[in-house]
Amino acid sequence: MNFAARRLAPAVFTLALFSSAALIFVLQPLFTRLTTPLLGGSPAVWNASMAFFQAALLLGYFYAHLLARLKDLRLQAALHAAVLALAALALPLRVSGVFGPPNYAHPALWLLGVLTVSVGAPFAAASATAPLLQAWYARSGRADAHDPYYLYAASNFGSLLGLLAYPALVEPLLGTKGQSAAWQSGYVFVLAAVLLAAGTALLANGPLGGFTEESAASPSPGRKKRLYWLAAAAVPAALVPGVTLHISANIGSTPLFWVVPLALYLATFIIAFSRGAEKIAPAARFVYPFALFFLIVSYLLQGRWVPVVLANLFGFFISALLCSLALARERPKADRLTEFYFFISLGGVLGGSAAALLAPLVFNNVYEYPLALAAAALFLPRGKPGLPKLAGYSAAAAAAMALLMILLRNLDPGGAVVAAGARLGQDRLVHAGLGVCLAAIFLNRARPAALAALILASFAIFFLKEDRAGRIITQERSFFGILRTREICDPADRRVAILRILSHFNVVHGAQLTRPGLTRQPLTYYNPRTALGEAVLVGLSTGDPGRVALIGLGTGATACLLRPEDKLTIFEIDPAVVRLAARPGGDFTYVQECQPGARVVLGDARLKIADEPDGAFDVIVVDAFSSDAIPAHLLTREALELYLRKASSRGIVVLHLSNSSLALVSEAARVARDLGAPALFRESKAFNHPYASYFGALATGAMIVARSPQALEQLPLAAMTGWSFIEAPAGRAWSDDYINIPRALWTNLTGENYSLKKI
Repeated sequence: MNFAARRLAPAVFTLALFSSAALIFVLQPLFTRLTTPLLGGSPAVWNASMAFFQAALLLGYFYAHLLARLKDLRLQAALHAAVLALAALALPLRVSGVFGPPNYAHPALWLLGVLTVSVGAPFAAASATAPLLQAWYARSGRADAHDPYYLYAASNFGSLLGLLAYPALVEPLLGTKGQSAAWQSGYVFVLAAVLLAAGTALLANGPLGGFTEESAASPSPGRKKRLYWLAAAAVPAALVPGVTLHISANIGSTPLFWVVPLALYLATFIIAFSRGAEKIAPAARFVYPFALFFLIVSYLLQGRWVPVVLANLFGFFISALLCSLALARERPKADRLTEFYFFISLGGVLGGSAAALLAPLVFNNVYEYPLALAAAALFLPRGKPGLPKLAGYSAAAAAAMALLMILLRNLDPGGAVVAAGARLGQDRLVHAGLGVCLAAIFLNRARPAALAALILASFAIFFLKEDRAGRIITQERSFFGILRTREICDPADRRVAILRILSHFNVVHGAQLTRPGLTRQPLTYYNPRTALGEAVLVGLSTGDPGRVALIGLGTGATACLLRPEDKLTIFEIDPAVVRLAARPGGDFTYVQECQPGARVVLGDARLKIADEPDGAFDVIVVDAFSSDAIPAHLLTREALELYLRKASSRGIVVLHLSNSSLALVSEAARVARDLGAPALFRESKAFNHPYASYFGALATGAMIVARSPQALEQLPLAAMTGWSFIEAPAGRAWSDDYINIPRALWTNLTGENYSLKKI
């Protein structure tokens, strides 16, 4: 019996480890998918959730570490089975209502509370399975029991497949209720697999599993080594939220782009803890400077999301792999296994929490990402540079270029709209500085401290370049993103401001002239001659007064398209945007000047507009999609159905669909088609304004959706050219259970295939 159990042990333990790891990691995107719409689709929901799951993982590992100290395997197995069974009382998966509706003043705290009550117990209990099973395997009596770390690779492989299965299979095939039921069934399977593994260990080597006091007597690793484990685990854990935020902000907030960085992070553990991983280390060291090269160069390719994303993922992966290889090199003997995993988990909690929760409170930009990249360089094994003097000179030259950028920024903090020659000179200086930094990186590729400093110098040049594109008068970071107000000065007199521009991450959200007499002129997407401006104006022309709902405030320029007698209700989720654009003393005065009595409703628009009476609005403007991290739940079939219900009999819904990364026109057309709602579309070209240059009117795509053809017939569109009926391409429309961001990305790359029919 003992011989058969030992033969079966690898397969049984691998199955249990694989299934438990897949279960807990599929839960992360699954439950975050449920909570993201409640907080406006912000990518910060995923990062905050990641910090919570890392903390729950730590709790599970600590519990496993304590349980593994018991001598009797039967007692360990019985206690763990009881804990898993008690944790199952929290099922089925659902968003708990204990903390009430979302708290938009403190969204991260609300989210952490909801996660704790909703999924904390089953996640922590299931996460303890991996270290426990490896500790049991170490006491199975097999010849390879002294080194069970290869099972850690199997566990991470299960985690990887669980993550990838969610966007590839679970989300497309199952609705939210089906996902919850499937996860609950998986939880029961894991409980059975754990009991089977315990039984196998008991049959293989008895209730004590070969445990003696002497067998657990390897030397203590000491404080220095524990701190090393902590740091090597914290750095890649901090990189994950940084690269996730960067990708989500440039493309979209969706499970696909949440799981890819985390999957690559797990892949580094699979590689580092697999047998023969020491042969991979030289290749990783060789590739590392090339990865840094592509990552840094990608910051010059703004607007080209494919190379930017690939370069950042490549750089992130190699940086994280260096840290994982460092952990694998310093792993202890098997009797210290649970302690080792505890410190890895603790480092993950510290690094992930610092990046996801602390950084937004401390920094007003995403500075944690380059700091983590620089810290990862410190885990590169030190060697001798081939040209030591040239390496030192190049590093000094890179530092000098960064210092020069700082001096130029302080000498001339402002900018001018028409200063093209100055911008060209500035760009050349930036390129020269980056060229010096990149050359220095290759020359110093064997010097970890120098590499870390050069990474910081490269990013300093980028951040200083951003600062020179106009004087920044406000920059703040909230749970919902980074807001920046720039002030452009008069070329003739740099002391006189002529234009203010609001951006969210890297996307312009509006602009306003500051000269007296020009402050009420809507600019960018909201110019009266753009498709969006026309749509709002024609919607208001069918009745007096008009009742307008604005979803997404921006600078508030829409307010100046309204007449004084019109009534405006603004739905905005970010309190910082409200302070900047709708309150006295803010950076933008459109709302204060044109609609001082506007009602501002703070919160997710989908939830808040549902509380309004049916037929309450004549024009509903949904202007929440110009950012790349779009709140996709505002463009589903259920969302548009809600807007149409809140529109009056003559009312229309205006969708602003301008987006540089996603083909939203096709997606919106599919939604309107499924609802049987007639829709018109027009795309207007950019044109200059005498005082605002290219900020006068940006290229804009807008769609008008009505409850009936009769409502469209009332609109005075005959005198306006370009408006056409839109016919949707084939394909399943977005719904609350089905949001296909990859399709929107691919369609944007290959060209949208909707058709237009003139009125």
